[in-house]
Amino acid sequence: MKTLIKWVLGILSGIVLIIGIMIFIFLQSMKPDKDEVAKIERQAEEYIANTFTDKVVIFDTLYDNMGNFTHFEYAANAENKRDGTQFLVFFNKETNQMEDTYIADQWERQLEGEIRPYLESTLGTLDELWIFYPERTGIEFNVDPNQPSSYKDYEAKPHVMIFIPRKADSWDKELFEGIVSYLQKEAGVKHGSVSLEYIDKGVRLEGDKSWHEEF
Repeated sequence: MKTLIKWVLGILSGIVLIIGIMIFIFLQSMKPDKDEVAKIERQAEEYIANTFTDKVVIFDTLYDNMGNFTHFEYAANAENKRDGTQFLVFFNKETNQMEDTYIADQWERQLEGEIRPYLESTLGTLDELWIFYPERTGIEFNVDPNQPSSYKDYEAKPHVMIFIPRKADSWDKELFEGIVSYLQKEAGVKHGSVSLEYIDKGVRLEGDKSWHEEF
């Protein structure tokens, strides 16, 4: 019996050790590499100096340890002090060049300013309002970051996701159609997608119909 107990304890100890090693490796993989952080900061400083005429400062770095971004793992967090837009500067491993998300983030702020008052007056309290332009929007549409620009002048496609803290109502279809119309006619969005989701305490209500449209 004692031999069996020792055998079982030995196996359990081995399992605990393996789990501990796996946890250690995982935690290490979540930490940014100091050399890579320093590298992207140097690259971003040089890129900003050669790209922007406004005062732009780096205030942090981003390490994408979860694979959320396809073009990079490390990026510098920067802010344009003139308009307050915060954006990313990164080395695109697919195009092998330095790039930024300034225009995408700037247009997201512009569009939110255009539609949030209407959405709140129409839907009441919003749980969340997410607006996304593809991170390479400025590059793909060749927008000069040093010249005033508006999303209204381009064919870029934003994704607008609206979350409201209640269950579905029978008149929501009409409300949603009004939102789509407002985006196109009043907010000046030429193409894009919009969705409306129902949320309860941060959890999506799966039983309620969500609304989605592309135009």
